[in-house]
Amino acid sequence: MALICIKSLPFENDVDVPAMIRSITDDLARGADISIEHITVTWEFIPSRQYAVAGLMPSTQPQSGSHPILVDLHAPSFHNVNCVEAMMECIAFSISKRSRVAYSNIFINYRKINSGHVFDHGGVVRWK
Repeated sequence: MALICIKSLPFENDVDVPAMIRSITDDLARGADISIEHITVTWEFIPSRQYAVAGLMPSTQPQSGSHPILVDLHAPSFHNVNCVEAMMECIAFSISKRSRVAYSNIFINYRKINSGHVFDHGGVVRWK
């Protein structure tokens, strides 16, 4: 299971967000050997001038420099450090490739999900 929540400023040019989401899902499934039905991806846009870094508030997503695309990766605690690092690198590469935002301008925060801390498909999910 992996839940990837992505936030960015609007892009200057039209971007096919549904296609990006599908590609990111496919890339993570292949790159991290996670079954595609266990991957959920969302993309939200932060309204223009409502994201500040060092007091600067651009209206569109910079390709490099400041204001990285923000990603929260929620994944089960059974993944080891190497697997988590591989997932983050795979996600960053995929987002960069699809959005044309520099790989170095993507920020990913891993959030470990412990057994018993998820409610899904009508019940609490537990793993060893």
